[in-house]
Amino acid sequence: MHKRYVTLSILPIIILTIIGSLVFFSSQSRKTPYPVQSPHQTTKPKQKYRPLSEAEFQANRKIKYASIIYYAVKHVNIQRWQEVSDFKLGWQIESSRVAGKVHYLVWPDKSITKQEKQLTPNWFEISEHHVIYHSFEVHTSQADEDQSRETSDRHIIRTINDDQAATTVRKMSKNVVTKAG
Repeated sequence: MHKRYVTLSILPIIILTIIGSLVFFSSQSRKTPYPVQSPHQTTKPKQKYRPLSEAEFQANRKIKYASIIYYAVKHVNIQRWQEVSDFKLGWQIESSRVAGKVHYLVWPDKSITKQEKQLTPNWFEISEHHVIYHSFEVHTSQADEDQSRETSDRHIIRTINDDQAATTVRKMSKNVVTKAG
């Protein structure tokens, strides 16, 4: 009798354990081993880098100016060119003819007004596949002077592509405003 009593009292525990195990393992098998993306969580495939071409540089004036500014800010060692380093404000490029050459004045902020144009800006000139950067240095120990650096169009394009910054330059070009002087 005692044997039968022990067997009957353990039997419900064994049955509940088996049922509990079945429920637990069946719910685990329905879960996927990796998360499923909902339709709202789609990710864009990473776009391949599209380098800046010489043809694009020559054909689009604003991309050319943005490239010249990018190179000046990132690679020309003239301190005043940092004044135009705010890519969000943009730039106003004003062309003017001086002694038979075209000077491209680079004003920081595409919305700059005539009243705000007090200090001589940085400027560049373009000649046969070369760019010459100029900056009028103020507060130097010598008399105020013009500093300049020269580089080629190809070097600017190659540097932009080495930096993988063609996308940045294309975005910058949307913040370039041109005006005739």
